[in-house]
Amino acid sequence: MKKEQLALKKISLEDERFRTSYSFSLKKLKLSLKEIGLLHPPLVTRRDKRFILVSGWKRVLACRELSFSTVPVYVIEEKDELQTFLIAFYENLAAREFGLLEKAEILSKLKKFGEDEVKIIRHYLPLLDIPQTLSHLDSYLAFSGFEPEVKRAAHERNMAFPALKLLTEFEAEEQRILLPFLLPLGQNKRKEILEDLIEISRRNDISVKNLILSEEIQAIQGNDALTPLQKADKIRLLLRKQRYPAFSSWKDSFDSLLKRMRWPEEVSVDPSPFFEDENFTVTFTFEDQEQFKSNLDKLEELSSKDEFVQIFKLR
Repeated sequence: MKKEQLALKKISLEDERFRTSYSFSLKKLKLSLKEIGLLHPPLVTRRDKRFILVSGWKRVLACRELSFSTVPVYVIEEKDELQTFLIAFYENLAAREFGLLEKAEILSKLKKFGEDEVKIIRHYLPLLDIPQTLSHLDSYLAFSGFEPEVKRAAHERNMAFPALKLLTEFEAEEQRILLPFLLPLGQNKRKEILEDLIEISRRNDISVKNLILSEEIQAIQGNDALTPLQKADKIRLLLRKQRYPAFSSWKDSFDSLLKRMRWPEEVSVDPSPFFEDENFTVTFTFEDQEQFKSNLDKLEELSSKDEFVQIFKLR
């Protein structure tokens, strides 16, 4: 490995064989380059009289945007693709944390360059803080097959492993269509909406694409009065009702009864999961004896209403 000054235009960015990072901001790096220059040279290697970038994509892209004419680089003479990639891998492993999709790209490249699968599981998965199982390796390899649009969105919104694993069960077109529904939601609700879509699709023998393009969902999507989050949440609730029609009916009746009773907001009441038994849980907080007694008085008053008895007859 030797250091030299290289014309920036000689570095081929079209060849991405060693690239593992795709979504990042260059703003702070460009500020640093303007103030102190490039302190850590990228790694390149020669292939067919071209200089191929091995490591340092952010640095090179930032230098291009700042119109640098030349940059210092380290030139790797190693011709073996796997060994070349490992140089960049270990350099970055010591310097920073990898994102979930970066880990997927690393594992994909290791397999592509011929690394033994058993060694990937036993040696590299622990280095990437991934459980040492073939199932986890297969999942991450599937993540690397996402289209660029999906990878970018998943990275920017920090989608978690469970949701990404479920997303691999959908076709590429379905993944793209699903993004507007998923991205505004939190991690648990993303997982919920994907599970519901899979279950409804299998049970009703209908494609996910046709589910999404249904009139009800399209009406929500086309409602300009709703924010993206409101649209996503309404679609989530609609799918939940379709997956659990009986539960949804009980829940609607339950909520309607509470509304008619004017149940106080400061006292929460929850049925058992999916109304599987007749038990209910009531919780409230209080600061003193007076507040405690006030809540008990409210509950006693509620228990005398006709609607209270109907709660126990929902099933």
